[in-house]
Amino acid sequence: MRIISTLALSMLLLFGTPLYGQLRTNGLITHNAARSLGMERAWYLQVPMNPYSNRILDVYLHVNAAEADWSYEVTQGDESYIFSDKDLDSFGRLLGREQAKINANAFRLKLGGGAALIEHSVPKIYLSMLSDRGDVTLVNGETGQVYWSTHVGNPRHPAVGVCTNDEYTVVITGVRIFVLRNADGGIVQERMTQSLPGAGPVMVNNNVYVPSIQDRVEYYNLDRFSWTPEVLASSGRVVTQPAIGGQSIAWPTDRGNVFVAGTGRPKLWYRVETIGKVVAPIAYQQPGKYVANCLDGFVYCINERDGRSIWRQSLGESLIREPVIVKDRVYVISRNKTCYCLSMKNGDVQWSHPDITQIVSASGERLYALDRLGNLLVLNLKNGGHYTSLAAGKIDFVMVNAFTDRIYMGTRSGLIQCIHETHREFPMLHVDEFVTTDDAAEGDNNTNPMNPANPMPQAPVAPPAVNPFGGGVKPPAANPFGGGASKPPVANPFGGGAAKPPADNKNPFK
Repeated sequence: MRIISTLALSMLLLFGTPLYGQLRTNGLITHNAARSLGMERAWYLQVPMNPYSNRILDVYLHVNAAEADWSYEVTQGDESYIFSDKDLDSFGRLLGREQAKINANAFRLKLGGGAALIEHSVPKIYLSMLSDRGDVTLVNGETGQVYWSTHVGNPRHPAVGVCTNDEYTVVITGVRIFVLRNADGGIVQERMTQSLPGAGPVMVNNNVYVPSIQDRVEYYNLDRFSWTPEVLASSGRVVTQPAIGGQSIAWPTDRGNVFVAGTGRPKLWYRVETIGKVVAPIAYQQPGKYVANCLDGFVYCINERDGRSIWRQSLGESLIREPVIVKDRVYVISRNKTCYCLSMKNGDVQWSHPDITQIVSASGERLYALDRLGNLLVLNLKNGGHYTSLAAGKIDFVMVNAFTDRIYMGTRSGLIQCIHETHREFPMLHVDEFVTTDDAAEGDNNTNPMNPANPMPQAPVAPPAVNPFGGGVKPPAANPFGGGASKPPVANPFGGGAAKPPADNKNPFK
């Protein structure tokens, strides 16, 4: 009996330890589990929440291109030393960019030959979170630093959504909009919407766009004293957060239509004509491409400026989830849990992988996703091959991140953690990655087609057969600047003598 008990205990330790070592019972990925994937846990935190809050309702990631943190890396062989502008001097003051660079360069000279100095600019990444009771938290997505946490609205009113831009964080709870400063979380504006919100807001420049279930998108300008909204009418209820493009926003309705409106001077541009209904959120990629999934299995790549179809691909399966664009690929998950990887150039299927429920993030060579059982899968970005996986266990919250290579996951109860690849000390940004196609090379630069200074592209006009400067109708090759009879086509229009032979390439101004 003792031998059997010892054997059973040994088997339990042998097979039970790896399962427990992958994930703690509270949903936190351990350092050993992260290292088994070639990754590391950068930070984790328990989001401050009301004791009566049940879950994190909405999360929004924003990359602030106007503000960045600077770091200087000194390398020598396999050794690496980081000097940051956020480091403190002997008096407890921030070094700043210039002093950090001076210190790094002095250290490089001290190391001697073979040492190199590398400059890193990391834009500030905001991660805003909203609970179902109106608790709002703004976090640095790269370091996990909590900038502030506050409560807005009536906790008995349903929270709708949150968004963040460079300066403000906008929250909708019930039928009220709250605009908070990113600097300190103070409320700048608070107003009531004129219609019932259908999804989270988005903010472009100083305009707040609010989707509504009353066949419209309302927008409010922060610079005006009166908050009477303007309306972008659309047929059907808007129940998804609009996608922000280069000079426009796009949204689908519950009737399956897609509408695009300009943001420079907010005005509805056009409605996209698709074969099937579009109910999933729209995705955007520079320079000027929207990607939309249809219920009948079609994927559309649409030109932002005029709404024409760049390419269309049929996958034969119902598509109800948002497409995810990373680099030159778009990843689409069908209702049957099959992930398709399409080329952004022409829509061709590059590969497919079964049993995928959600795309999480992507790096230079890896694609991270969740399978049917909630396990974190690591796939080959180029061919969809399966590298390895990690049992997610208690994790029930994962954010889709198409902007950087960071993975944000945790629990709905507020435990959030960030993991990334071990050799990625600085984030890989996908926001500026785009594909150059023949269409884009011809001048598709995301300008506003409603702006007279940037008219829509037109077919080239053939030159007139008549001389526009002469008094009468002359032959096409006539000299338009001459005062007398028409000269041969090869005549020098500026010379006073006889025409020179066609093969003479001398300077006509001498």
